[in-house]
Amino acid sequence: MSRMLLLFVAAASLLAVEPIGASQPDFHLQVVPAIVYKVDDPGNTRTSSFVFDIAVICSTDCALTPISAIVELSNGRSTVERQQWTTEMLAKVKGVSYRILPDTPVASPRRVFTLPEAFDVHFYFRRPQALAIDSANVRLTVADAEGRRTEQTLSVPIRYYQQKTSLTCPIRGKGVIGQDWITNGGHGGFWNAFAIDIDGLDQNYAAQLNDANENAADAGWGREILAPAAGTVVYARNDVPTNPHPGEEPGDDWYRALHDPVLAYAGNCVIVDHGNSEYSVMMHMQPGSVTVKAGDRVATGQVIGRLGNSGDAFGPHLHYQLQSGPQLFRDQPLPFRFQNIDDPQLFRGTYFEIK
Repeated sequence: MSRMLLLFVAAASLLAVEPIGASQPDFHLQVVPAIVYKVDDPGNTRTSSFVFDIAVICSTDCALTPISAIVELSNGRSTVERQQWTTEMLAKVKGVSYRILPDTPVASPRRVFTLPEAFDVHFYFRRPQALAIDSANVRLTVADAEGRRTEQTLSVPIRYYQQKTSLTCPIRGKGVIGQDWITNGGHGGFWNAFAIDIDGLDQNYAAQLNDANENAADAGWGREILAPAAGTVVYARNDVPTNPHPGEEPGDDWYRALHDPVLAYAGNCVIVDHGNSEYSVMMHMQPGSVTVKAGDRVATGQVIGRLGNSGDAFGPHLHYQLQSGPQLFRDQPLPFRFQNIDDPQLFRGTYFEIK
């Protein structure tokens, strides 16, 4: 067979696989959250953890499937670890977390922060602090419905956050952390990745005053909520009804009847601007108990409301988070610590007493 004939056969074979005019899938990658912070893990593990999602953003067709991924963790220009993720492995961490779907609840935070994504893949890493990881390079290969493949690469900086505001715990007395950071198996959404839930306890460190199935039986019910630092109130809501019973999550009909049901997800809530792009968010307070309004100046320790069970809460508690801006469910969550509690990270089950 002549050289010219061999070239013709090879060209014909390529055309049979990839027809003239066929285009590769059109997409790009986006990291969520926008800035990925690592935190040192509780205890003496000498490890640090970081979590992020890689969202596949479509220009047109969103029918894409993850085929493979390569993740390289680096310190400066040195790669300290390289992982390869197969199709089967990616299927286990694949989701649709940022696109509104037909069954998305009316009060879902997803309705505020939404992306035209095909899918997202969730990555969680816990590595020795000595590795000093400062970036993750992700190369993701996808295929469309016709089986055409292409890949994109994204470099994700990994850093520690340096807190600027001196914060104090927003409740006094005895308490326990019921839920903690996403890096320790806690809050799962990107918008509340570094949030904690604070439960009040009685003088004997008991969570309940009696066995009645009512909010008032909770030891923290009605506890004063205090401004954790001085600042200006940028958001305050005071009209979300109390959930009838602990352990019962309100349904869609409950939220649909409320003004601005998406923000009602946070219940009665106060957001305080401390300056330096740090904002304290306190959620789920009792209706009618919020004592401040947008524009008010507050001092450290000033009473701003009372612990309740409003919004997306399974029982009375205070949801606290620090974030980079005033917008609920949009702005960057930030790691934090309280200056009047010794533990650098308040992980689930941490007991405390603040006079």
